[in-house]
This record gives sequence, structure tokens and C-alpha cells, in this order.
Amino acid sequence: MKNKPIVSVIMGSYNPQWDKLRRGVESLRRQTFQDWELVLWDDGSSPEGAMALEQAASLDPRVRLYHGRENRGLGFALNRCVQKAGGKYLARMDDDDVSFPHRLEIQARFLDTHPQVPWVGSSALLLDKEGPWGRLDMPRCPTKLDFLAHSPYIHPSVMFRREALENGGGYSQSQQYFGCEDYELFFRLHAQGYRGYNLSVPLLGYWEDGCSYQKRTPSRRLREARLRWIGCRQLGLPVPLGAWSVLRPLAAAMVPWQVLWQVKRRGSASG
Repeated sequence: MKNKPIVSVIMGSYNPQWDKLRRGVESLRRQTFQDWELVLWDDGSSPEGAMALEQAASLDPRVRLYHGRENRGLGFALNRCVQKAGGKYLARMDDDDVSFPHRLEIQARFLDTHPQVPWVGSSALLLDKEGPWGRLDMPRCPTKLDFLAHSPYIHPSVMFRREALENGGGYSQSQQYFGCEDYELFFRLHAQGYRGYNLSVPLLGYWEDGCSYQKRTPSRRLREARLRWIGCRQLGLPVPLGAWSVLRPLAAAMVPWQVLWQVKRRGSASG
């Protein structure tokens, strides 16, 4: 690529579903802001998954596909994407999500006009095979208290300044944070003094169905609980609040995922 794009979309993928991946790439092709590239890392997929990624790369010359030899986890994949990316802004996206048409334009303009902000996220619409079924909103200017319940940023909605992500140390590749890489990253960046911002407009379609909850295994909940304890201490939160935060994933680990999923759906419908 002769000229570096303004925005690099970074995506780590392992055995993606072709229909969702294609929909995501097509959502980038429909962006009102066209100076982008998609840096796509195949994190050791099976032959079928690798074929889906090759098909995705053939959809547009701005898709740059790289292959990892083995499955190393999302943190490793995204760090490789950052190394390969040419853009000054790094936008996250998962292989089953959709970026709405004005997403890159709105976020790039926001970072252009707010040089003090290291990254910007947004609200999101929740999607499953039937279409949108709910909405996820985040606090506009998250504080350390907003970390107690969950990460105050929707990771695949975020666009970073490259220097903020690199100077902050990038993504953890430790196995103790598998499935929680984004939460760990934002804990660490806030502890270093960085403060992001969330736009109230939904710019992302975030895939959330029953299978998403099924993947939240007890071992993942335990890793999250440990991270919450470490992160709350990094942010200087009082021990009672940190303990309450730790108990949330531990309690969730004892509830069947089907029940959690139904509670989530009913809560979104009533909201």
C-alpha cells in the first residue's frame, strides 16, 4: 500500500462464520469515510475458517490478511494487527459485528477535533439472527467507579489514537486475561491517567445471542473476577467496592447461561 490510510480497522479472528464476517466487511465498504484499511489476523483457524478469511480478503483490496500458525488469543492477534497497521487511528471491530455507515467518519472527526481524547467509543445496538433486539449505552466520560459493574467501553466500538494504544502497552497476551483482554486494557489505561469518551449515538451493531452467553464459562468468570480485583486496586478503589465487583462474575458463574440470557433479553425489552 503506497499511501497510509487515516484509519486502520484491526480485527483478530479465529474460525469465523462466513455470513457474519462477510456482513462485517461489507459494512466497512459502505462507510461514508473511505480512507480505511482492514488489518485482519487469522489466529490459527481451521482450514474452513481460514477459507472464510481468504474470501473476506477478496472482497476489497483494502483488506490485508495475515496468518498466525497457532491460536494465541485475541490479545496476541490484536498486537500483531497494530504492528501491521498504517493508520494514525486504530478502530476495533469483531468478526461478527457491523459498523454503521457513518461510524468511521464520526469517530475520526471527533478525534480530529478533540486532540486531548485518546480514544472514542459509542453506544451499540444489540443484534442476533432476528435483527436488533436491544441497545447498549455507556457513560460519556467514564470514571473509575464505572469499572465496578463492567467495562465502561464497548471494545469493538472504540477508535484509538495509535500513540495512546502503543504508549499504554498494547494488549495483554497473558492467558490469565483470555476473554477479558479489553477490560484489562481499559483498567490499565485509566490507571495510567488516560481517559476516553463515549458517543451516545449507536455506531455499532454488536452481536449478542445465546451462544455469546454460553461462551462465558466458569473459568472465564474466574479470570474476570481476578482481573476485577487487580484492576480495582490499580484504580485505588476502596476494598469493599472492589470486593463487590469481584463477586459479580463469581455469582454469575453459578447461574445457568440460559437464565442469564433470558434475564438480559427481558431487561432490554423492558428498558
